[in-house]
Amino acid sequence: MTQLRHFELELADLKRSIVAMGDMVDRAVALAVEGVASPSADLRERARTLEDGIDAMETVIEDRCHTIIALQNPMVRDLRFIISAMSIASDLEQVGDHAESVSKRAHYIACHNRVENPPELGELGRLAQAMLRQSMDAFVTGDGAVTRKVIEDEPTTDRQTKACYAFIQERMAQDASRIKEYTHLLRAVSSLEQIGDLAMAIAEETVFMHQAQMIRHNHDSLKKE
Repeated sequence: MTQLRHFELELADLKRSIVAMGDMVDRAVALAVEGVASPSADLRERARTLEDGIDAMETVIEDRCHTIIALQNPMVRDLRFIISAMSIASDLEQVGDHAESVSKRAHYIACHNRVENPPELGELGRLAQAMLRQSMDAFVTGDGAVTRKVIEDEPTTDRQTKACYAFIQERMAQDASRIKEYTHLLRAVSSLEQIGDLAMAIAEETVFMHQAQMIRHNHDSLKKE
């Protein structure tokens, strides 16, 4: 096997690892979304098991990226992919952290007093998960239309989050005996919003990876294509 062929296989394996990590994170988010909609006492351990796996994968991917850079001296396009892979792995790890946090909040509520969910909560969770899946699709395909969809959906998650906050704060004022439960629900909403924000960050990173274009502070440059 030539050195070039070995390098190409390493990059392909790295890409598969990112996709596998994304699949595991997607399962964690699905568990969180399901859990906050219908709190269950067994959520926490299932979420923790997934989070441990996600953390381990992020470490392996980071180490592999460092090794490739150190030993293979990649050219510009490949180096851009490796740098993006490290950034996306870090973002996915943070998504996993937020997903575990949502599951932990849902576990607390399940073990104490159930509270009424905001009407927008279910859609916020579904949209955050959809954005994550679309951002990973953009990672694989480089499809700019998918990236634009993620970016365009982000303001909707902001509006849904604000509506959830207003609903929870109103309920807190009405029923002080469940302040702790509503506080946990408030933090779960915040974590779901952060998942949407991180999904957008991943989508932005895919544009850098595939098109060598930084759009983090200039989304209009993508929309004009």
